[in-house]
Amino acid sequence: MPSFISVSTAAYDGYGFDVILPSLAQCGVRNVEFAFIDGYVEAFTDSDFTEAFAGELKSEMQRHGQQCRYFSGHIDLGIENAAARLEARCRFASSLGASCVITNAATRERAETFFAQADTLAAIAENYGLRILLENPGNGVPNLLDHASDAPRLLERLDSQAFGINYDIGNLLAHRPTREPLEDARAAMNIADHFHLKPCARREGGIDFVPLGAGDVNDTALALELLRQNKPFSLELPFRLHRDANAQPWRDEQPLPLDVIESRISCSLMELSSLHKQLTTNQ
Repeated sequence: MPSFISVSTAAYDGYGFDVILPSLAQCGVRNVEFAFIDGYVEAFTDSDFTEAFAGELKSEMQRHGQQCRYFSGHIDLGIENAAARLEARCRFASSLGASCVITNAATRERAETFFAQADTLAAIAENYGLRILLENPGNGVPNLLDHASDAPRLLERLDSQAFGINYDIGNLLAHRPTREPLEDARAAMNIADHFHLKPCARREGGIDFVPLGAGDVNDTALALELLRQNKPFSLELPFRLHRDANAQPWRDEQPLPLDVIESRISCSLMELSSLHKQLTTNQ
């Protein structure tokens, strides 16, 4: 599997990292994207982002031949205490060895605060040797980055050394359902630094998250193009998560069985392996 592909820990919501990392290793995953996202995984606080905890995770990764280059720690960067919250995440991500922190920009109603503190946020990221990758959200609330067309004018107002884009095609399905997801993703291809593949299936009353190749959007076509261009991306497969008809997230009461998670991750990786083989055979 190409070294620019990661797998998010979001698939394992409800399990400890002492289970998650060896399980990912068993699935053949060497590049881990840690997911600390409010409402998407079990509850945590900013006080959990200690150097000791980061050291434990890094040691565990080393035991399994793993590394972390991307860290998901989504917050709204338009909130008043965004600088302090971002710094906690940057410090932690840097200790893990990451080079990028993935988060959201801001809701449109908080745009003024976001741009007013953008230089402070950039300085924090640069201090830790990181870039901030802004992700299009999936909750339906108007954002500074609703879809690919918003990215150029957003980046024009930001420090290009500190800020970039993480494009999530799965979020678009819930956030802007009238847009054609694959067309929008292709528009982001030359803009985004990194992509999330988050396959979705529409269900009565909302959206479920499924393995690669089993969704309503042709994620495999996007994956093939990303592989062809050597574009970094992560499989973000939050199987315990769902979205209701209003795009709001909710989670199953209990974690999924570990063997189910591993099976779905393995199926997704096999799909990617098949696509990669197809590319290399045709070259």
